[in-house]
Parts: sequence; C-alpha cells; structure tokens
Amino acid sequence: MTDLLEKDKDKLLTELSAAGTAEKAVKVLENEIDKLLLKHNEHCESDRERESAAYMMQAVRLSLPLIDSNGTIKVWERGGRLEGDDSGSFKVSFLVLLILGIALCVFGFGPLMMEAYTGVAENARDQVLLHGGATVVGLISLYFSGYMYSRPKKRGKAEYQVDIRIDSERIYRSFRTALLSVDQAIEEIRASERWKEREKAGSIDGRAVTPSELELFSDLLAAAYSGDAEYALEKIEQIEFFLHRQQIEVVDYSKETEKYFDLMPGSKAATIRPALVAQGGLLKKGLASSGR
Repeated sequence: MTDLLEKDKDKLLTELSAAGTAEKAVKVLENEIDKLLLKHNEHCESDRERESAAYMMQAVRLSLPLIDSNGTIKVWERGGRLEGDDSGSFKVSFLVLLILGIALCVFGFGPLMMEAYTGVAENARDQVLLHGGATVVGLISLYFSGYMYSRPKKRGKAEYQVDIRIDSERIYRSFRTALLSVDQAIEEIRASERWKEREKAGSIDGRAVTPSELELFSDLLAAAYSGDAEYALEKIEQIEFFLHRQQIEVVDYSKETEKYFDLMPGSKAATIRPALVAQGGLLKKGLASSGR
C-alpha cells in the first residue's frame, strides 16, 4: 500500500492543502483509501489477501478522524481594546497631582491675593477675588485638559476571527504510518500463503505421496511416452496390483456382481469399466454391457 501511496504523494499533498479543514481532509483520505484498495486488488491473486486488505483498510478509514491535523492557528482581533488599556479608570497618580497642584496654587497665589485684597480699595476687592479665582480654575482646567488628551481612547467590543490551517505533511505522515501496519499484516498473510503452497508440494489431497504411488505414476507416464501399445497395456495391468495392496479389489461384471455396475445395452455381456470394492463395500460403480 505504501508503494502505491508514494506514487500519489504529490497529488495527495496538494489535495490536503486545498482541503483547508480537518473534515474535508478526512474526505480526501477516504477517497485515497478506495483508490489504493482498488489498485492493490488489481494485482492480487489471493482471495484471502484481498479480503484481509479490505478489512484492514476499513479500520484505517474509521480511524481517520483521530489523525492530528492542526497546523498554524491565527487569531485576528478587530475593534477591541489593547492589552493594558485602562481607559475610563481613575488613576491615583492623577489625584495626587491634582491635590499637589491645588496646594501650590494656594501657596503661590494665596499671599498675593491676600495682600492685593487688603491693599486695594474696598470697591476693587471683588475684582481681585474674581481674577484670582479665575487663575486657579484656569490652572486646574489646563491640568484636566492634559489628562483627557493623554488617556487612551475608548474602543468598541472586540471581535475575534480564528483561522486554523491544517498541516498536510503531518496528515500524510500519520496516514502513511497506518498503511505501513497494513503492509506488514498483508506480508504476513502472503508468507502464510506461500508456506501452505510449500506444504502442498509432493502431496495428494493433503497427504504425502507414497513410494508405491510414485512408482505407479512414473510407470504409467513411461507407458504413455513410449508409444508402444503392448508396453502400455503391461504397465496398466500394474494398477490392479497397486489397488490390491491398498485393499481395494477390481471387480469384473458377472451375474453375481451385477449390483456393482451400471448396465448398458450390448451384443454380449462384458466389462467396460471394472467396479472398485473394498471389504464388500462399493467405492465406485463399474460400467458393463448386459448382452441383452
């Protein structure tokens, strides 16, 4: 499977990168599993291997959502407050400076105002109070204007946008690792099939061939290759002796053995194919001409 996957690597990585989300990446991998399984079965001659590969690839398909696909994660903020923004809060330093400024104004202008107040004519004292108070209020207003200008502006409610990009290379590596396990299991099945084929060598129906069977088959083949009819008939007669050694009797047709035969019309009674009997039990029916 991994060899087939390597051939599709570039195309698969392109499709995974274009998928964008984990859900779409799973769909891409599911299509790839179907494609790999189809290509594998085209060159597989063992039914057992095909069935096992189908079951294992189904297990890989069910595990696809567990593959870690997270790559780059970006968070975009729009219209929010900056970190450390204390807009709208009353600062202690501002209060201290305000008190200090008022005290300095009183300390600096207080005596002057008192002297001006006591030294001027009675009708001009209101003007002294008015101008002195305006001076103090003006200084305080200047301070407040500086504070209002320097503090951060208020911003609206923050809106966040999360952009998650999948890591196609990571997905490919995880997918390939799963297919390596599938390949290992398939190779074990192939080894088992090869071992069974090796065990079949030199056997008939799962049992070892006996020396007498090998000798008989060899003689029959020699008779067939010889092209000599008399030699061939001589070797064929050895079959009856071979079967006798296996306690299988060759029975010719007669009135007493008629039950062992299928009969067909003929000019005279004769055995066409002998019956095979073991300890009185019929193994294979013979064929004979009844002569009727």
